[in-house]
Amino acid sequence: MNIKQLLISSLFFLYAAFLSGQQAALEAALADTALTGTSWSICITDVSTGETVFEYDAERNLAPASVTKLYPTAAALSLLGHDYCFKTELLMTGEMNKRRGILEGNIIIYGCGDPCLGSPYFSDHYGDVIDKWVSALKEAGVLHVKGRVAASESIYDFNPVPGGWSWADLGNYYGAGVYDINFNDNTYNIYVTGHSEGTPATIDSISLFGREMQIKNYLTSSGTSDRGYVYNSPYSYDAWISGSVPADRSIILKASMPDPPGILMRHLTERLRAAGIKVDGNPTDQRIDIEGLDITPVVITVSPPVSEIIKVINHESVNMYADQLRKHLGYYLGESGSFGAGTEVIKDFLDSAGCDPDRALMLDGSGLSPNNGISARLTAGLLVYMYNSKDSAIFLSSLPAAGVSGTMKNYFRSELFNGRVIAKTGSITGVRAFGGYVTTQGGKTMAFTMIANGFTAPWREVTDRMEKIIEELILSH
Repeated sequence: MNIKQLLISSLFFLYAAFLSGQQAALEAALADTALTGTSWSICITDVSTGETVFEYDAERNLAPASVTKLYPTAAALSLLGHDYCFKTELLMTGEMNKRRGILEGNIIIYGCGDPCLGSPYFSDHYGDVIDKWVSALKEAGVLHVKGRVAASESIYDFNPVPGGWSWADLGNYYGAGVYDINFNDNTYNIYVTGHSEGTPATIDSISLFGREMQIKNYLTSSGTSDRGYVYNSPYSYDAWISGSVPADRSIILKASMPDPPGILMRHLTERLRAAGIKVDGNPTDQRIDIEGLDITPVVITVSPPVSEIIKVINHESVNMYADQLRKHLGYYLGESGSFGAGTEVIKDFLDSAGCDPDRALMLDGSGLSPNNGISARLTAGLLVYMYNSKDSAIFLSSLPAAGVSGTMKNYFRSELFNGRVIAKTGSITGVRAFGGYVTTQGGKTMAFTMIANGFTAPWREVTDRMEKIIEELILSH
């Protein structure tokens, strides 16, 4: 056997050993009777060559849960730019009598879609937004507003939630809708206490931005787990909570605001009056078309850049932020400020990236819909593209590290994965998924996507199988 034949033979056996390890881990998962009926889609690709090194049913469309967030975050970073910022403007309309401090007009909030205005995730960036706006109006000499605090016509359509979301999700924090004016992550807190087993739980209080809600309480005290849910629809202040909360404990239920622009208008009005600025009118649902009006800018509030926003999205898995980026892409680069237009922009981006999005079913940008259908191969292709793009470093830094940060903190905790795995996680009922990057012991970087749907076993059994596949990848390649 000559040297060339020996080299080819050695490479063949190394490749066969690699495939054997991967295949053994997968076959163990497929043979596990606890996971019978589970659908799998797996694709592992070398980011340097673009070659698929391992796959299983890679073109099967499955619900990827929050791995879906890779799509709007990648598209926004690439198309809007890492330094793109959202603006929210406070304006005055009408004539201002500076000597008397009387505004013969309205205070207008002009929203441009900032998803994180006043967010606790960015408290150092924004501070107290309402207080800053009140101070700016004082500095402008306003003492009396003859009109009211209002919102301008929306740059988006008036459908705040994707059509694929479940009614049971809408009232909870993870079902918060997308508006042109968002505030405090469009959420508020309900403080409840569970009492003795089987007795009704009580509402202790509701946080500031939910105090206008009319909430009916059907909660019971039971067990040790929080199984309480808020039911509410957009634009409605009537809600109810049901299910169970832990007995003999106090907890917080995080709920979604039904109308963030309206709530912000009312709170700004109250704060102006408390600061000694008279406001004659009260906020209404009617938006004001500012085109052609005499406008005086008061203050502009600027968001953190997209690079920081996508890091929160992919680390903390904030649904509203992800779907806001999708809608804004539709407004900024597509035909309208709608979810559908945003999806078309994302698909065009995927097409330009060499991916084939035509077979994908993208009903939202967050993954909350269980009816999304996206393959592991498409997602791995996106990951390969982003790894080799001009935005590679920023995109990779947006993904949490295995066993360390964000939603990856409780996954891939073995020492073997330390410093080797970064990924976006995905989890809804009957779904577990991962999409990210792994560095092998041989120094190769692979993009990987693993999706499992339809299991009834504990989710940890599924993720253990997935971790075993990546373990074999690290050791064998």
